[in-house]
Amino acid sequence: MRSKRCAFAALSVICLLFACVSLVHAADPADQTGLGYDAILKANPMSPGEKAQAIRIGGDETATLFVARFAEGGEVKPHFHKTHSEILYIIEGTGRMIIDGKEIDFKPGSILMNPMGKVHSMKNTGSGDIVVFQIFTPGWKEPADRVFVP
Repeated sequence: MRSKRCAFAALSVICLLFACVSLVHAADPADQTGLGYDAILKANPMSPGEKAQAIRIGGDETATLFVARFAEGGEVKPHFHKTHSEILYIIEGTGRMIIDGKEIDFKPGSILMNPMGKVHSMKNTGSGDIVVFQIFTPGWKEPADRVFVP
């Protein structure tokens, strides 16, 4: 029952963010709020040889939204976040995430949550890019928040 409440809460946050993103127009040229994810990806191409990319869309002290892209074969090594919980909504692609030792295969429409302090990793197991909405709560302030583990 708790996992259903967490999934419902995550979906509610995503829906609220979708509503805010579609209604707000960027005041700052660097702010990409209000664009569709495809336009955001087009405006921010990955450099040759790059396997992962996180594009900040906007946020405040309570949450920060990114569009992230992972190239075919790309992966994120095991790590945890010291001060943030992370919610992922998969838009495109397939892969496998390991959260606290549990393997989870995902596809478009999947919602994943990485609670603060839980070790997680991800691998693109499909053909083509993975594209996700990535929400960090509280708002992203600390670049050293991500701690990689062996």
